[in-house]
Order: sequence, then C-alpha cells, then structure tokens
Amino acid sequence: MSKLIKEIYSIDQNIQTDMSDSPLDHWYDRLINKNVNEIDLEDVSRMLGQHVLIDLGIEKAIEILSEDPLAGEMYDGHLLKLLYTIETNNFRDLSQLKRILQTIKSSFSQFEWADEEDQEEYAVLLELFLKKVGL
Repeated sequence: MSKLIKEIYSIDQNIQTDMSDSPLDHWYDRLINKNVNEIDLEDVSRMLGQHVLIDLGIEKAIEILSEDPLAGEMYDGHLLKLLYTIETNNFRDLSQLKRILQTIKSSFSQFEWADEEDQEEYAVLLELFLKKVGL
C-alpha cells in the first residue's frame, strides 16, 4: 500500500490541538507520514501502548507475531503482552487472533528461551490470552 497513513485515515497534520515538542509527538508525526508497509515493531508497540490507530496496530502486531512469536521491543514476548492488554472488542476479526495464538501454543516447545523464568511468564500470558479469547 503506497498511501501514507495520514491519507488513509484523513489525518490533517495542520489541525494539531497540542503542539508540544514531546518524543511521543515526534513519533506520531513520523508514523502518520509512513505507509503501512513501513511500520515496524517500535511503531506497533507504541500504537498498542498509546491506543493510537489501534486497528492498524492490532493488524500489524498479528502480522509480526506470525513471523516471530517472541517479538518484543523491550523483552521477548513484549508484543504479545501489549496485544493482550487490548480489549477484545477492538479486534475486527478474533478468528485471526485465535489462529495465531493456537499456532504459538502448538510451537511453544520449539522456542529458545534466555531462562526458565521467561519461558514460564510467557506460558502464563499465553494461557491467559487463550482464555480471554475463549479458547
């Protein structure tokens, strides 16, 4: 998709109510001037954490998790944890999320973990997420 995010969502950068100079504002300006294919893990993590363009953030998070279930900006599994914090009514298609969670669960034993504690925390998060979506 070659359209910029600000074009897709009809965002007018000239109508900014708060013109602060914070790092979050700078990130947002960079984000809306990207196309969808340019969004990276950092962008998705912030989108989910800040509840900004949440539908797009969810879509990209599922895409990233399908390639790397341990993806995370801060630590292994951070992206899954951020996605878990989003209310299920924000998901357009829960079946896609359910599929990726089931795939992660079925391949869980093949992941390489830094330590046993990380593995246990991820396993608990995964089980909580599965319950949250009714699996």
